Amino acid sequence: MRQIDSSQRLMQLLVHHYRSLPMFLTEAVPWTHRGDEQATGVLLDIVEGQRDLSNRIAAELEQRGCPLDMGEYPMEFLDWHFLSLDFLVQRLVENQQHEVDAIARLSAELSDDAVAYHLSQEALGAAKGYLESLSELTPDLVT
Repeated sequence: MRQIDSSQRLMQLLVHHYRSLPMFLTEAVPWTHRGDEQATGVLLDIVEGQRDLSNRIAAELEQRGCPLDMGEYPMEFLDWHFLSLDFLVQRLVENQQHEVDAIARLSAELSDDAVAYHLSQEALGAAKGYLESLSELTPDLVT
């Protein structure tokens, strides 16, 4: 794969992390109540991991001389503004499953670029871990 193609894929990976639903929710500040502490903690852990990986992907892209385009949040996220966190957990699980699938596809396309592939595999492993953490919250919540 040409470096320009892998850099474009890395940019897509960056947008998946930087404009994720968990990142949006830290800016939109969902309504929480007593009992949401575990869900809030999981959400904040995900965001911390996504910010860290976003910074490393951005650094790699800058090293390659690529201009950064962080993209925008998907429009459908606006429908979830000001909702309760316990209501949003199932949406987070569904969204994270889509993220796992998308990152897996990107990772497969990056197999010829060792650095990009390593970052994408790390992102995929983290995304699967986030999905597991979010899925563990669903039995505890009443919507």
